[in-house]
Amino acid sequence: MTKIIELANMLGREIAKSDEIANLEATKAAFQSDAELQNKMSEYEAERMLLGQEFAKNPDEADQRAIADLRARIETLGSEIGSHPKYIAFAEAQRAMNALMAQVNDEIKYCITGERPTDCTHDCSTCKGCH
Repeated sequence: MTKIIELANMLGREIAKSDEIANLEATKAAFQSDAELQNKMSEYEAERMLLGQEFAKNPDEADQRAIADLRARIETLGSEIGSHPKYIAFAEAQRAMNALMAQVNDEIKYCITGERPTDCTHDCSTCKGCH
């Protein structure tokens, strides 16, 4: 194993011990163990597949009433899932883990290039201050 891979392995092991990963695992377990929420997730996916099947049909063969009903049910399920506390906690934990990984990657990039990554969009209306 090269030194770079060894260091990456050490870094990975440290990240695995982080609060962000522990929180992600805990919220994922709570999310996955909620039977009602998982049933809604399964129904949501099934309804999306059915909608896709309707859209795959020739326009004159597609059942417009079924499409409207499927869309309404998908919207309802999406709203119920998206507002569920366990889903929200899991999504927030995923964002926190993604932010940690972005910071790690930014630091590695800085060490390689000598330049700190910025959030500059080159559109001053979105600016938090010049870099």
